[in-house]
Amino acid sequence: MATRADASHLRALPGGADLEDALAEAEGGHEAAPAPGPAAMTLAEAEAPSMLEEPVEKPVEEPVEEPADQAVVARRTPPALANTAALPSLRVGIYELVPALREDLLARQIAWTGWSALTLAVTGALGLFAAAPAVALALPLGIGAWAAHPRRLLRGPAVVAATVGAAMLAGLLADTGMGSLLVAGSQILAAGAVAGLGATFLDEAPADRWRRLHGSLGGAAGAGIGWWAAVTLVGPMTTSPLGQAATGAILGLVASQALVAAALSYRATDRIPSPARIKASLAETYRPPCLRAWQLDQVFARSAPDPETRDGLLEVAAWIYRLQWTQQALEQEIVALEGEGLEQRRDQLLERAIQTRDEFTRERLQATARHLAQLASHRDSLLLERGRTAALAEYASAYLEEARAGLALARVQPGEVVPDRLGDVLGRLRSHAQAGDARRRTAREVEALA
Repeated sequence: MATRADASHLRALPGGADLEDALAEAEGGHEAAPAPGPAAMTLAEAEAPSMLEEPVEKPVEEPVEEPADQAVVARRTPPALANTAALPSLRVGIYELVPALREDLLARQIAWTGWSALTLAVTGALGLFAAAPAVALALPLGIGAWAAHPRRLLRGPAVVAATVGAAMLAGLLADTGMGSLLVAGSQILAAGAVAGLGATFLDEAPADRWRRLHGSLGGAAGAGIGWWAAVTLVGPMTTSPLGQAATGAILGLVASQALVAAALSYRATDRIPSPARIKASLAETYRPPCLRAWQLDQVFARSAPDPETRDGLLEVAAWIYRLQWTQQALEQEIVALEGEGLEQRRDQLLERAIQTRDEFTRERLQATARHLAQLASHRDSLLLERGRTAALAEYASAYLEEARAGLALARVQPGEVVPDRLGDVLGRLRSHAQAGDARRRTAREVEALA
């Protein structure tokens, strides 16, 4: 236990006299000295922690080093998003055709349909359609998929063989007791799935598992629907060459839609919400930049030169909405902090700490004042983030305006192309003008002579 002699050096510290008197009273050597009055304390002593605080084990906090250059940290750290979990989702997913397959898609479908009709007519003439109708119908599917990509000389025959093999395997696994028409239908579905899957291996576009899945499902659905349409319109077992060619054309026409399914790609991008949603989620002060961004979003969706440029500009428009939403959320947090009264409340607490005679009360008042000072610091940080967010919103809006003007300049204008016949037309007009002038001059000369 500390003695009076040990604590004699504490009188010079804030609250040290109280500690020395308390130790002396515990030893019984003398009566405790009266506590210093309010006039004996200064503001610095009121803010300092007291030495009489009971020893309480507190977790040791690692010192946080403040960076010397706050501007560098501000550039590296993005602005904080208030209530990030409540930020509305702006992701919009769309399906679009792969640019590499969109141009000649119709020509490939026509080739698939034509070769399917020709193949089924030939197999019918050879008697294969009557002997094995499912295999005879699977063969046009494979050849049609190859005909849509005729330059694939090595993969094409492999796709044809795989299509016929799938039909034969489905025939072995099917229940023949249900009737030949059902067996043929299950075989056609298997053959259509393999033909659609093979089409993704034959085209030149980069294939992923989703494109292959789309092609397989599209081929199975197209072959099944095409077979049903052919049976309904032509008949299940027609022996006429013209009827067989019509069956092959219908089957190939519907099954070739697997090319469309294989050419589809899913793309998700950020899009600014509709004006109704903007008005419902933002206050009137924050709406104008978003409404203008939505107008530019519609312009870019129609006039962007390529999908990459379009998606990038649309994401900037969505970014403006996020910035305005964040700015509104930060403003709400700032208002909730009651920033106008923080300093006044802190000063009042410190004055009360100076005037109080109770050490415990003084310590709690000092701690409350420190919390209010930290709260004021948080308010200043929120004000800084709000200013940065507003500056980013203005920057993004100006960027979109500049991009719109740039697209207008990049667009081909009518004045850039001169009509080919303009020179010829101008020459003819000059010739007519010269002839007319000569005719009028001659008439004047004749009139003068008369």
